[in-house]
Order: sequence, then structure tokens, then C-alpha cells
Amino acid sequence: MTLLDSRTLVRPLAVAELGVAAATLLGRGGAVGSPTQVTCRPGQLAEALAEVADVPGDVVVALAATDDDPTVLVAADRADPLVFRSTVDGEGRHRLAGLAFRFHDVVPVVADGEVLATALGHPVVVEQRIGERRIVVLGGITMLQDRWLPMASNAVLTDAVLRGGAGDRSVVALVRGLRPTAASSHPCPWTVTVGGDEADAVAALAAAAPGRDVPVDSDEFFRAVGRAGRLLPATVHDALVDFADHGHPAGALVIRGLPVGTVPATPASPRAATDKDRVSEFVLLAAGRRLGQPVGFRPEHGGDVVQNLVPTSGAAGAQTSTSSSVMLEFHTEAAFHPHRPRFLLLLGLRADPFGEARTLLCSLQAVLGSLTLGARAVLGQPRFRTSADESYTGGRNGRLGRLVPVLSGDLDRPTLTFDADLMVGVDATATAALQELRQLVHAHHIGVALGAGDLLVVDNHAAVHGRSPFRARYDGTDRWLQRGFVIADLAAANGERSRRRIDTRFTP
Repeated sequence: MTLLDSRTLVRPLAVAELGVAAATLLGRGGAVGSPTQVTCRPGQLAEALAEVADVPGDVVVALAATDDDPTVLVAADRADPLVFRSTVDGEGRHRLAGLAFRFHDVVPVVADGEVLATALGHPVVVEQRIGERRIVVLGGITMLQDRWLPMASNAVLTDAVLRGGAGDRSVVALVRGLRPTAASSHPCPWTVTVGGDEADAVAALAAAAPGRDVPVDSDEFFRAVGRAGRLLPATVHDALVDFADHGHPAGALVIRGLPVGTVPATPASPRAATDKDRVSEFVLLAAGRRLGQPVGFRPEHGGDVVQNLVPTSGAAGAQTSTSSSVMLEFHTEAAFHPHRPRFLLLLGLRADPFGEARTLLCSLQAVLGSLTLGARAVLGQPRFRTSADESYTGGRNGRLGRLVPVLSGDLDRPTLTFDADLMVGVDATATAALQELRQLVHAHHIGVALGAGDLLVVDNHAAVHGRSPFRARYDGTDRWLQRGFVIADLAAANGERSRRRIDTRFTP
């Protein structure tokens, strides 16, 4: 049986893939067992089954395209090829071993109340019994051999199908539980360090910052920010543009060596007055402007477009940006918000004096392949709700937002919306899938220490972030970051926006 790549449907398995499959199959007792094997194109399933109607035993069909006919993918994308309305005998049926078999009955199998499907909702495998015979169809729009299905798991599944099942589990149940045999590793963030040969550019950037008398959220300040793109060191400018356009597997970009100006003592609270220049704010917003449009959110520090993140004694144990003694749980920034940021920026002004504080990161690409296929299918469905952060409602009220999926969009690069603290599944299966994702995020995350002049840019579609616990002194020497939010288009928030402040209100 030949299995072809699910995205192109035009290539046979690679040598390495065949090797894994062969080793698994032969290592379990020799040649493939009794089921009749058929390979056909999606539109030919009815004819293929008709040809083996009189052959005793089970039938395994692999839906495939041929190398000389790649156009089948176009047809397959228009409708699920596992659903047929055959009129072969005038009544929409064929005869298999003397039993009527209606091809419109070949539909995605429901296992434990759930349709086995990919993140896009298309079936992976269909299993159905006709009397004593078992009909297994591999594929559909998404073939069994997929980019997110590891070679070893593919071989195990093929072996189970061809040998007649997986013990007490159906083939569908087996597919639902598949995951890679090796744990994923987290890619390192894309790191750019400003070189010594860019010292003049760094100095010019710092010198262009408006004075203390120009409010950071004023039109004058943002005119200067908009023109600062040409002052950014070339390596920094190009990295920001490329990150916005193409992303990175780690979902994060770190730029080291940026100017932050004169940094006074760490303030006692985020909005406390400080006698500092505007260099760090200018640099943060200039970087953000290369990515999109910097904005503030009214409940977050009054909607300031640049926010000071400092530990406060009153919030030490809270799930907020001003906490310190507890881990800040992994989350998509403002996961509950209709205008949540596209990018999150964190600029270091002062490092943690104890060296304990880390911004924690976990990219979707680091965990996507480790999710079981069953969990991945559920996470792609709108079965999750998220409550608003307590800073938006004045405290926790348990009010949940609309139903949303955790994974959405493109199969290879889906968008992730996740909050370990505020998101819940609406049923037991969704809750279990969310817990599986939470455990993987905790197992595969990395930590980034930010010192003065270090800028971390997080792709809020591709990675979640948190923060490790750390000790705070509250004496002016504590860790100090500045934060900025970037959206793609200001017009998207029209009606809920005052200049660069988004005013969306959440019922307390």
C-alpha cells in the first residue's frame, strides 16, 4: 500500500519514512496480514470497493493521488471525499459479501462522542463493519501521512490497521491517541545583538528621542517614533521587518544592546512619577512601529502606550504583571480581548539583582507535534471560554467570554489562543485536551533573562509567555521592564478606541 503526502498528494513516502514503516511492520512478526489492500484516488472509492466485493476478509483502502494526476487535490478540497452519493445500482448502493452497503454511510467515525478529525475538521480515518467484514479507509482530505503525524506513529498505525486492529481499541481510538515517540525541544528565540560597528546608529537613535516635556502618547512623540525607523541600526530594522513578515519557530525575537537612556531608581508602582528621560520609551515604540501600531488598553495602567512593569508588595502573589513571589501562568496576551495584541514587546531597563527572574516562553511549534491527534482535533473546535483578566474587571468574577477554539487557521501554522489561568473547556473532553496542552507547555518552555537594553518581541499568535517567581526588595533596585502592545491596524478598533487607547469595557 502506498501512502502519499497529505498536503501535496503527489509524492510517495520518502526513503527514511519507508524505512521506519518497514522496520515497525517487519519487527512485529513479518509480512503484512490478511486484509485486502487497495490504493485509489478519492473519487474512485466506490469503484475500488466494488472490485473487491467478492474477496473475503477485511478491506483497507488508502486514498491517494498519482504522480501524474495531482489535480485530485483540487477536487478533494471542495468536498469530503469520504462522503459519497453513489448511484451504481440505481439505489445508491453496492453489494459487499451479499450485504447492502451505502456509500453515503462512509462518514467520519464518532469515538467517545467525538468525530476524529484534524484541526481543520477533516477526517483522518474511517472504520466501519459490514457484517463480519471490516472496511477501513485511510485519508480523506488529510492523508494518513501528514506533516504533523510523525513517521514512527504512522508506521505503528499502519501496522495496527493491516493486522486487523489495535487490541481492545478501534483504529479510530488508536489514531486519537497517537503522539510522537520523542519529546519536542523548544527552538531558541531569534537573537540579534547590536554590534560595535553600529555605535553611531545607536547614539543617533538615542539623541532623536523627544524631551521630557513631550508626552509619550502625544502626536508629536509619535511623529518622531514614525520617523525613527530610518535611525534603527540596520540589523535591528531588518530583524523586526522579517519577524513581522515571516515569524520564527520560537515565536520570539530578542534584540540586545539597545539604548535605554538614564535609568533612575525602580519606581514603587507602575505609574509612579520618575525623573527619567524618554529614550527607552522612544526605542520601544520605534521598534513597535516597525511591527504595526502601538496601542494601550485602558484597564492596563490607564491605557499608557508604554507601561512600567515593576514588582509591588500588594500584588506579590497575584496573577498580574506586578507580582513577584508566584509564577505568572502561561498565557496569550489578552486572550479574552476582541482586539488582543499581535505582538508583545518587553524592554529591559534594570535586571533582577538576584538573577532569578525569567520571562518564560513556549512556542506552539514546540508542542504541536507532541499533542495527541485527538486533543489537537478538539483544540481546533470552539469549545473553550476565557474570562477577562482581573485588571480589566476590578477582580475575578468568573464571567466567561464567547466560545472559541484554541487552535485556528492554517494547519501547518495555526494561531494559538491559550490562558492557563483563565481559560476553561466547556465539557470533559475539551477540559482534558486543554490540560494536555497545559502540561506540554510546562514541559517544553524556556526562560529568557532581560537586562538593560534587551528587547523581547513575542508573536502573540505563535507563543505564550509567563514569568518565573523572583525575590523583590522594593528598595529601588528591583527588576524594571517596559511593556508595549502592537496591533496590526488601528481602524480595527474604531468605535472602541480613543487615539491609541483601546477602551473596550468588560462587565464587572
